[in-house]
Amino acid sequence: MTPEKPRRRADDELDSNRSDVADTIGHEARNRVLLEIWYANQQDTPITIWDLPQPTGLPLRAAFAAARKLESDRLVAIGDNPSDPFGATLRVRKAAMPHLRKLHPTRSVI
Repeated sequence: MTPEKPRRRADDELDSNRSDVADTIGHEARNRVLLEIWYANQQDTPITIWDLPQPTGLPLRAAFAAARKLESDRLVAIGDNPSDPFGATLRVRKAAMPHLRKLHPTRSVI
């Protein structure tokens, strides 16, 4: 017996619409995470992925994904901790400064 493909209902949204929403949410999450890392770095306060959910309002999973995306974009450096991936220390790279200037942070002037 071969499995059947799930049938689409008439009111199902197209996947492309969902990906647009996901991209928008993803950009917002990355911007929040980048600003919080920058703010912590300015205060000379170490910040880890564990610390991100409270100030950003993001779930840990989303904060982790945003931090890894920022790392792959070379905007953030993650000092990996093999024994605790969420305990890795985060810092903003110089390449992120033009992007940070566009974000209009609410906490401080960049």
